[in-house]
Amino acid sequence: MDISVVIPCHNAAPTLTRLLESLDQQTLNKSQYEVLVIDDGSTDNSPQLAESFKDVRVIKQSCSGPGAARNRGAQEAKGRIILFLDSDLEATSDLLQQHLDAYKLFPDLAAAGGSVEPLGKATLFSWQLVDHLCSWFNAHPNYHYSKTPEYLPSLNFSINRAVVINEHHIFWDSGLGNTGEDVLYCHALQSKNLRLAFLPQARVRHLDRSTLKGYFKHMYRWGAHAPIIRGRIENLKYSFLFPKSKIKRAIFSPAIVFGYTWLIWKSWFASKPIEVTLSLPQIFLGRIFYCLGVLSS
Repeated sequence: MDISVVIPCHNAAPTLTRLLESLDQQTLNKSQYEVLVIDDGSTDNSPQLAESFKDVRVIKQSCSGPGAARNRGAQEAKGRIILFLDSDLEATSDLLQQHLDAYKLFPDLAAAGGSVEPLGKATLFSWQLVDHLCSWFNAHPNYHYSKTPEYLPSLNFSINRAVVINEHHIFWDSGLGNTGEDVLYCHALQSKNLRLAFLPQARVRHLDRSTLKGYFKHMYRWGAHAPIIRGRIENLKYSFLFPKSKIKRAIFSPAIVFGYTWLIWKSWFASKPIEVTLSLPQIFLGRIFYCLGVLSS
């Protein structure tokens, strides 16, 4: 088996069918890949939907979080390459082929993250556009890394099983909830001097949040995890902004708000100069909620 697709799933009925249908239409021959849905204690009909696809293997576990679901899927997978996908995506038809080609082209590659596009048209001033700009500023198809990425998002992320699991025994953190585990995972890879690459051509389409409430909630939750993730590892970028003391974090609040707003604007300006510039007020508001999350931890 060339590649196994592992999909952590918790109450994903509204989006799961779209992803599984797109995986059923890959350019890669079906004999070369398998699809595993790890149902993480869903209370909706997600497992039944997955089971309706004859080539999909469904594995059920109690609600333990996406990290634990990815680990379970990796244990059950048969492929030499394991591709982790989130359940709220649509895969482009050549997604699996692009991931496989990268490992053929670079035999020393241990892990790779693909890029993210919006699912549907994200119109100017919509919360969907702003959520996309803020969420995927380091993983959009036009982003260029001048050096090895510090981390890449876990929603479209592949590993070489022999290197990452069999040789170095690197697994996903299972105690973080729904965000931040990709930063720790990539840090573990790079602490072993393993090669991590960004694959802009390996594209997925993500269903971004489309309401003000959803956007603010996402930013707040993301910020609440920042001290837990970046505050615990000193050599991560910007870890100094997230000290244990809440008073010190409050002092750094302006740098967090303005610095991250600038970082998002800079990462998108070459490809979407009008959209990201006109979205700056909405991005800035999101960074305020991010900062409130930072101060809440």
